[in-house]
Amino acid sequence: MTSKKQIDSDLQAAFLGVKALSNDLYVEELAGYEDELKDSLNQDADDALLCVFADRGEVAMMVVEPGGTIYRNEKAVAKLRGMLPNTLDVNLQVLLPMFSADISRGDFGVAGIKWLPAQST
Repeated sequence: MTSKKQIDSDLQAAFLGVKALSNDLYVEELAGYEDELKDSLNQDADDALLCVFADRGEVAMMVVEPGGTIYRNEKAVAKLRGMLPNTLDVNLQVLLPMFSADISRGDFGVAGIKWLPAQST
């Protein structure tokens, strides 16, 4: 089993665009859960859902939007950067250690995304 430290490093590299995301890993591990994750998004009333997985140095991910649109791998990263242009890096500092712990136990790293109203200054 891959260590949390290595998983964290692989996830960081994938989000930074240094490491290519794996279509094979996506098909093997994540694709079969697309419908379940769509249902989860609808039940939780999140604004989007991020799901990541890493194994043997490879990383795959998806972003699910309401209505069922799914962004896979590089398109998921691009979607997240568009959704959270000013806060993605800060959010990843919190999320990646949690994702690494989940993945090291054999689970997916999953996080619901909620939009917060903009604060007026």
